[in-house]
Amino acid sequence: GILGVRDAVTLEKVDEWPTQGRDPHELVWFEWQGRPHVAVANGGIATLAETGRVKHDLPAMDPSLVLLDAAAGACAGQWRLPDAHLGTRHLAPRDGTLAIALQSEHDDPATRASAPVLALFDGQALRAMPAPHLLAGYGGSVAATADGFVVSCPRAGGVAHHDARGTWRGFTALAAACPLAVV
Repeated sequence: GILGVRDAVTLEKVDEWPTQGRDPHELVWFEWQGRPHVAVANGGIATLAETGRVKHDLPAMDPSLVLLDAAAGACAGQWRLPDAHLGTRHLAPRDGTLAIALQSEHDDPATRASAPVLALFDGQALRAMPAPHLLAGYGGSVAATADGFVVSCPRAGGVAHHDARGTWRGFTALAAACPLAVV
């Protein structure tokens, strides 16, 4: 993946930064170790644009979270979950923690259904957060709230609630919930 850097006024492309992975899905500003960084969720899924983004070679998935120095684009760090079939997708920063919505690409339907949909990066480690509710292994979006984080789970028909440490706080049924925004 490549991140194109553009002039804010002219939109002229001024640089390109490698995202250190394939399938970059979302990026956000993230303060880390006292400096601004660009956090990138590399989904890790190989696709071909000419096939309508059909996924292929799922056994070779390589999802990761990457922090790029905001001034120069140098890779400041890269983290992976132990389960390479949990694609890192959407991001939401909150008070020095970065929440990542996950997408399970497990072959086994039961494993996929019970897969976590939220991971947290605390500045040192990336950890998947368990949930006692079946969430169909698909986090459509994630948002930071005053109480913690919420993850939309459109395949499970609702929104999962976690506190700031990732502890499960409940589920709100909401058919077709996907994009999230805090207002």
